[in-house]
Amino acid sequence: MSVIIKDTDRNAIVLLCKGADSIIYDRLNEKSKASEAYKQTSKYVDNWANTGLRTLYLSEKILT
Repeated sequence: MSVIIKDTDRNAIVLLCKGADSIIYDRLNEKSKASEAYKQTSKYVDNWANTGLRTLYLSEKILT
């Protein structure tokens, strides 16, 4: 699911998207996939999923 919002703090139009980790991963660019932040987040999500929890990712993109 996606929504587009106006972020007045950043003076930007932002696309927010939530979904299953595998779906969101397919939509990430290569820089995001290689980032340390993604690697750390992925470890937590994998651990939670392995214990039976449902996991979702939330991503954003500033639109031009």
